[in-house]
Amino acid sequence: MQTIFTKREIGTKCIVILFLFLFSNAYSTKTVPKNPPTSKADGNELISLASDEFNAFTQRVYNEITYTSGQDSLSLEALSSALKGYLFLKHTQELSDTQYLTVIDFSKHCNTKRLWVIDLINKNIKINEWVAHGNRSGNEYANSFSNQHSSKKSSLGFYVTGNPYYGRNNLSLKLHGLEPNFNSNAFSRGVVIHGADYISPTIVNRNERIGRSFGCPAVSKSINKTLINTIKEGTCLFIYYPNQSYMNNSRILNTSMYLTINDLVI
Repeated sequence: MQTIFTKREIGTKCIVILFLFLFSNAYSTKTVPKNPPTSKADGNELISLASDEFNAFTQRVYNEITYTSGQDSLSLEALSSALKGYLFLKHTQELSDTQYLTVIDFSKHCNTKRLWVIDLINKNIKINEWVAHGNRSGNEYANSFSNQHSSKKSSLGFYVTGNPYYGRNNLSLKLHGLEPNFNSNAFSRGVVIHGADYISPTIVNRNERIGRSFGCPAVSKSINKTLINTIKEGTCLFIYYPNQSYMNNSRILNTSMYLTINDLVI
């Protein structure tokens, strides 16, 4: 049987169809293109943290950082990884203090100054000091890392600094590991920044290997208070080593998040 609609019914149906079309388009999910263009002049175009633009940004920051006499230089590779995580954590609002970025490079010899506190506002190295690795992570070089309790090994990855406190090693700084399988047990393991007698310029000047910790990034007692008061309460700390398991599986380093060019202004 043929259905016959009146003009009024046809008009009503057209209005309903038009409304549904407009509603569905207004609330449709926006997707990020796989290879988005990256040269928009207003700085709002989305870019990947694996893009040439991000690499150029890293190179620019690397070139702008100034050092004072006696400070060792940070590698471009360590800085690039550190900046990826820093920007990710800044974007996700994990950081309450974005001025400082601390990088520890455990690929370097233990008697080199392999801890850097970068002042990202003034583009200089605020602190550059010796730092210990875990006694089961290696001898003069660290090469083995763990997230396990009682491993006495260092843990790679990104941390947010917590509150200072006084414990068995006097003034210490709590660390919150952000990476499952790599450093998420740091807090419960008691992995903290603290001062230690087995790290000092005197030991280094005697050409003796500095001591090792139970997994803590321990520093000289002479710098401990200054370091803790500089990076406490919500700054980013990154422990770097070119370990392929970590580099390939870190959720932070391999994030698919996109930023705008304007987000790269720090």
